[in-house]
Amino acid sequence: ATVSVLYCFSLTHMKQSLAILSLAAAGATALREPTDRPNIVMFFVDDLGYGDLGFTGHPTTKSPTFDKLAKNGKILTSWYSGCPVCSGSRSALMTGRQFVRLGVPGVFGPTVDDGLNLNETVVGKQLRKAGYKSAAMGKWHLGQREVYLPGSRGFDRYLGIPYSDDMGQARATPCKNDSFPSPIIGESRWEETWADYIADGHARSTDSVNPDPGGEYLPLVYQKDGNTTVLEQPLDFSTLAQKYRDFATQAVEDFKDDPFFLYMPFSHVHTTAGNQPERQYAGCSFKNSTKRGMFGDALAEADWIAEGVVDKIESLGLQNNTIVLFTGDNGPWMIMGKSGGSTGLLYGRASGYWNVGKGSTWEGGVREAAFAYWPGQITPGTRTAEVASSLDLFPTATKLAGLSLPEGVYYDGKDLSPILFNDEGKSEHEFLFLYGGHHCNGNGPSAVRYGKYKAHFATAPGMSGCSGCHPICYEPLMLFNVDEDPSEAYPLAVNTTTGPYADVIAKIMAAKAEEAKTMHYGTLVKAPDQPGEGPGKYGVCCDRSKNCDCNGAPSF
Repeated sequence: ATVSVLYCFSLTHMKQSLAILSLAAAGATALREPTDRPNIVMFFVDDLGYGDLGFTGHPTTKSPTFDKLAKNGKILTSWYSGCPVCSGSRSALMTGRQFVRLGVPGVFGPTVDDGLNLNETVVGKQLRKAGYKSAAMGKWHLGQREVYLPGSRGFDRYLGIPYSDDMGQARATPCKNDSFPSPIIGESRWEETWADYIADGHARSTDSVNPDPGGEYLPLVYQKDGNTTVLEQPLDFSTLAQKYRDFATQAVEDFKDDPFFLYMPFSHVHTTAGNQPERQYAGCSFKNSTKRGMFGDALAEADWIAEGVVDKIESLGLQNNTIVLFTGDNGPWMIMGKSGGSTGLLYGRASGYWNVGKGSTWEGGVREAAFAYWPGQITPGTRTAEVASSLDLFPTATKLAGLSLPEGVYYDGKDLSPILFNDEGKSEHEFLFLYGGHHCNGNGPSAVRYGKYKAHFATAPGMSGCSGCHPICYEPLMLFNVDEDPSEAYPLAVNTTTGPYADVIAKIMAAKAEEAKTMHYGTLVKAPDQPGEGPGKYGVCCDRSKNCDCNGAPSF
């Protein structure tokens, strides 16, 4: 009998121990309340138009993961980019500060000698103060020198293309029954599209003065534990998405016992160099998989990468401890046609021209599809038209982590908590100034959101322009009600300070004057050269003895 009792006790004790171990294996996050330093995932899609997603109304797009998260979270219908082009937008997202305060150009070239100033705190470094682990996957575009990459800015690891995927040629391993020809080296160079950035005032003409073979082929860069490796150059677009998905899901697995920040600035759906068919790409599982052509295939692949992350979070039981945010960096590059995305209903009818996307501060260039998802904290199936901005990530993440904003720094972003967690919450942005489009009389904002109103101080077509399109300066502004008229079809006032909207115009002009008082236009300070760096040697390069071609020419 004694033996039996001991046996029963041992068996019971063993079951209890196994149960405890099982709970522990499910993740130590069970020890944290959902709102105690929640995990933060930021999906940030490149050159995505407001009309490109299923949840914003596109009839043939396949974006089931993004659509499901949006449906079960809160859709943010008035989210604005921090800049209508790449680097400016990302610097605003990562710092919570207008890109002109930082001295960042609209776009950094792939072989520049500078980047986001090292004294600027980015989200990864800020959250480290609260014990967060962090990983970045995709397009960084805040300087490609090692000292400017995520691994040197507070992120624990990074995998990605350090800049736009048209800034160098790449390979694309052919798929079975591939209807597209293999990419051919020499068919195009990044300088061809770079000229458009310079002509439109988004980039510096000096950035391509010193020829550098590091700008010829796209690199895939990996950083971990202080080490930086060029995994491929030129990289292979046919396998890139699988590498991205594996990296991101592994980061969630590795960081599951700590609060983590996963920043996913997709390289998709930006157009590529001209040696890729239709200037787009997707892996073999996604080529010809949608009714929307190569752009649709690329977007479906980005959605699949996100699906892997969401599935991993749910499999580890972390969903109640994780907030997911989604938006794009700027509007679609409309000169690229079907390969460049769609503004949807944000077509800037009053402009009189069609190019109102990327590079402009018409709604199609800066107003982004967006949502927030957090089970148990954000009411599912809700939406808000309150003004939000990419500038708001830094202060919102800071608040969620239980931190204070760094002292002595001017922040343009606001905490999004009031509109995320309250069904009737109001935006903390009374005036949200939009920089990066055309401006008159020196520096200044191109436009501003003020409640339901949007005022343009100057307008111009998007990147690469259009025939017969011209910049226009307004004295003092052109006014719309974009709650009623998001297509900017019916101006309420043009070049007047009188009439039924005189009070609104007076308030906007007073706010613009106050904005000018607080705005200090920054300058970039180049970090000292590291060993092996110098003029013509700032680009990412796997091996300069091989002219940065370590994986074969971009043909296959």
